[in-house]
Amino acid sequence: MIASFVLAGAEVVLAGRPLLVDDAAPVAVGHVELEIGLSHTRLRGGGRQQALPTITMAYGIIDRIEIGLGIQRVNHDQGGDAPVRGFEDLHLLTKFSVIEETEVMPVAGFSLDVSVPTANKAKGLSTGKSDQAFTLIMSKTHGLTGLHLNLGYLLVDSPRGAKLKNRLRGGLAADYGIHPAIALVGEVFGSSRASKGEKNEAAFQLGVRYALSSRLVLDVAGGRSLRSSGASVHGTAGLTWTIDIANYPKSGN
Repeated sequence: MIASFVLAGAEVVLAGRPLLVDDAAPVAVGHVELEIGLSHTRLRGGGRQQALPTITMAYGIIDRIEIGLGIQRVNHDQGGDAPVRGFEDLHLLTKFSVIEETEVMPVAGFSLDVSVPTANKAKGLSTGKSDQAFTLIMSKTHGLTGLHLNLGYLLVDSPRGAKLKNRLRGGLAADYGIHPAIALVGEVFGSSRASKGEKNEAAFQLGVRYALSSRLVLDVAGGRSLRSSGASVHGTAGLTWTIDIANYPKSGN
């Protein structure tokens, strides 16, 4: 299968993994986009945060609209707290574009991420509440180069006594194609504090994306926090597989 993808010819795919900043273009109608990855974070105050696997699946249901699911399994060990291991809450995802890209205007869209409290609350994997994240997304592409801006707001249903705060979030990312199959990627992103007494967050990532074909893309990236708290070092790797359901298995030949 891998050989058939390579023989099909490579093509740079803009946005997507390993970037956390999203792009504005939904998945094409009738296509499924599957992202699978892992990450490892060393914290400045000691401890680690691991996610293996992280899984996101999106489907282009109609023109300009995609729907999807996301979930990850974590292994957190930090600051003398009891380790947290297992699958976190399921996320219901959707994204839709409202303005098409022109020579002057970027493509603009919105995304919605709703967490469903499916994980074990007693193990610290869930708050037992549902949160909703709304994000305005703008993307502008030129050849093998792309710029992506995210501005979002997270509505947090804080459990009694936790005093979690709603959060402002944002980020800016860029893709730069140095070859039809290779793109350098980078981003800066941040959010307001999660609860009273904590610090605002800011971090960056740099990485590379290699397209075996327009349907199978490998990625790797690393970064760290831009503040005195958060990640002392962060790394991630994964792959993105896009399937044209209507023409499968023809598209896999």
